[in-house]
Amino acid sequence: MSEINVLPVAEAEPQPSIEELFSQLTGMEPKPIANFVPTNAAEQKKLFLSGEVRNPDHHYSKLAAIDFESNRQKITSIGEKLSMHPDTEQKYIDVYSQFIQNYLNKTNFMELASKVKSAGTDDEIKAAKSEFMKLNLELYGKPDQATYQSLIGEKIDLIKSKNLTEVALKIRDELIELVGDRDSRVEERFKPSQETIDWVHDIADSENSLYGSMLEHVPDQASFNDEEIKSIFEEIIVKEFELQLAKSEDNNSILWQVVIEDAQSINVKAAEKKIIVPKDKELSLKEMRGRVVHEIGVHFLRSVMGEQANLEPLKLGLSEYYDTEEGLGALMEQAIVSKYREAGADHYITAGLAYYDDKDFRDIFEIKWRLHVLGTSKGDITEENITKSKGIAYGSTMRIMRGTDALPWFKDLSYYNGVAEVWKYLEEIKGDDTEFMLVLLGKANSANKDHRRILLETATV
Repeated sequence: MSEINVLPVAEAEPQPSIEELFSQLTGMEPKPIANFVPTNAAEQKKLFLSGEVRNPDHHYSKLAAIDFESNRQKITSIGEKLSMHPDTEQKYIDVYSQFIQNYLNKTNFMELASKVKSAGTDDEIKAAKSEFMKLNLELYGKPDQATYQSLIGEKIDLIKSKNLTEVALKIRDELIELVGDRDSRVEERFKPSQETIDWVHDIADSENSLYGSMLEHVPDQASFNDEEIKSIFEEIIVKEFELQLAKSEDNNSILWQVVIEDAQSINVKAAEKKIIVPKDKELSLKEMRGRVVHEIGVHFLRSVMGEQANLEPLKLGLSEYYDTEEGLGALMEQAIVSKYREAGADHYITAGLAYYDDKDFRDIFEIKWRLHVLGTSKGDITEENITKSKGIAYGSTMRIMRGTDALPWFKDLSYYNGVAEVWKYLEEIKGDDTEFMLVLLGKANSANKDHRRILLETATV
């Protein structure tokens, strides 16, 4: 009898866990901020400020190098695996679906920005611009017209009330010609009650308060350099959160790390478990305390709390959470000094000029440097004052127009809208410390009914 050869049955590859799939997904995160960085920024700024070009024409090489279709396919595939995973609870399928859709929308948004810059015919450019703005509004909202008019009207009224020099009067007349006639009535805008401000201050910065022990790690000194900022952040994470930090050479996103890098601002990258401190960054004592409660006490804390839940998106952010994330960070800075101020008003005005007044990069810049130099003037306006204001105006205009150079990007409305939204919510719940703590349980908007339900349903590990 011939011998029968039995082939061994190949073992099936183990199915990735939800955590592993979600890690793959976050590796595909669309990053408009990182990809809306031009390679010829210095050259275009020089040409623009010298008047050689009306508007900058930036090259976004990072954007041009992305294979958007491939990225969409990978994101969709991971999303399907997450939805069908045996460990995914039915009640959380919609949460993952919304998270995936947000990634797809942002991928499409970046592709449309690229098309605005690269489209060949006028019709193609017009179509790309239309689709870009449609998705821009869906993802980030739009400036409220009454709020925009109130903010810019207030600035102009303040300038008109000043006793200006001859040079300043000429600049003011140029400004009025650029912005046109404005209704001098300034609409009253939201402001939280002092009672609510004091309540949040007591929660944030008093004996045995939420941030009291964190702020004890900030020594009483005039200023802090990049290494000192890094050291304070690390000390708080280790001693207050009792977490181990990754070594500088590690990059496995299992442990958090604080690093000094070339960057524009201090920021928390939850997906990478990194807190970035810009090289050569300096902060005053007041700024250092503010950064502790903003970066560690909000962005880092909410990610850590979200990671302890059984729903992965809570550590990075549920759909439509972003406004309140930035709003809460700015709010906590205000709370520790017991003083409310509108955040992001400058970005709001830039967005309003582009969206409601149809101003291009050049017109926005010309308006904004005049607003700045007149608004900060305390006497004679020198060429040095004008040069400084032009530099500031260029940067703030570029921030809103980056990605396309021709259309406003409304991401930075989150600073103004977010602070107002969170303060309004705290007005409703003032005095309820337990309800307040729900705000910190993960990267979600607890004022949103769906988000609130998810926060309450999510069990901690």
